[in-house]
Amino acid sequence: MRNRYPALRPVALIAAFLSSAVLVAASPATAEQAEKAPESVSVFDKAELKVPAEFKRTQPASRIVQHEFKVGEGETTARLTMMAAGGSVDANIKRWKGQFSGGDEAAQKSEKMDIGKWTVHIVDVSGAYAERMGGGPFAGGKVVQRENYAMAGAILIEPEGRQFFIKMIGPADVVKTNREKFVTMVKSIGQ
Repeated sequence: MRNRYPALRPVALIAAFLSSAVLVAASPATAEQAEKAPESVSVFDKAELKVPAEFKRTQPASRIVQHEFKVGEGETTARLTMMAAGGSVDANIKRWKGQFSGGDEAAQKSEKMDIGKWTVHIVDVSGAYAERMGGGPFAGGKVVQRENYAMAGAILIEPEGRQFFIKMIGPADVVKTNREKFVTMVKSIGQ
């Protein structure tokens, strides 16, 4: 089929090009700011977590994970997951620590604090990480040993008792480099 209005085609293309060029030229700072702006994650529609702009959202690798982010650059990154969960705080902390072996004993610690109306437990652990591949944390699946790994984890408990888990697991240097940003993010729940 032939174009019945061939003269309009170049005009339309030029108009489309000019309007997109104007948009790009008018807003380079806006696009850059949007790319670096921190993201907020709602926790039980009660509070917001301010996720650092350097933490990049990715597709959750598991159906039970509500939010997932990549922390770090290039090939060496940590996985940051967020999800509602249950069980006793002590049992979960014990399970998290049990996923690691070896490591500096002084670096294996947990801390409880009140942030606004929330009770927060922050857990640090490092060593060889027994990563379960498939099947989830309580089901079967292949276990892969990841040497020199670390975890910064947090259990956020709202006033009504619901729990929200945040875990950053990856190479120890990536986790340690980003731990302060992780803790600042966790503490943003009280703002």
